[in-house]
Amino acid sequence: MSRTTFLVNGREYIHQGDPAVVIGIDGSEPAYHEEAIKAGRMPWLKEQIEGRGTSWGAHCAIPTLTNPNNMSIATGHPPAVHGICGNYILDPSTGEEVLINDPKF
Repeated sequence: MSRTTFLVNGREYIHQGDPAVVIGIDGSEPAYHEEAIKAGRMPWLKEQIEGRGTSWGAHCAIPTLTNPNNMSIATGHPPAVHGICGNYILDPSTGEEVLINDPKF
């Protein structure tokens, strides 16, 4: 089995096997996309949903913020388990509120 390594934000990761692709549409109500599909404005998304057996239904984690939900998608666990409960953290070195996904953290 081949091993591929790659670097993201200064961290090395090892990938083995077949990749999986997850497409997240953040900050949107599914009804908007359903109406756009009906109007013929999103043919690719329509094909993905209808033609490939893909499920449209998804449920967000609470709190309904980007970073806790992305971590839930990546880990399969709710915020109570993975510990990411917001989009911002307090930077102890500056006392400022900063985005939690800043590469320096």
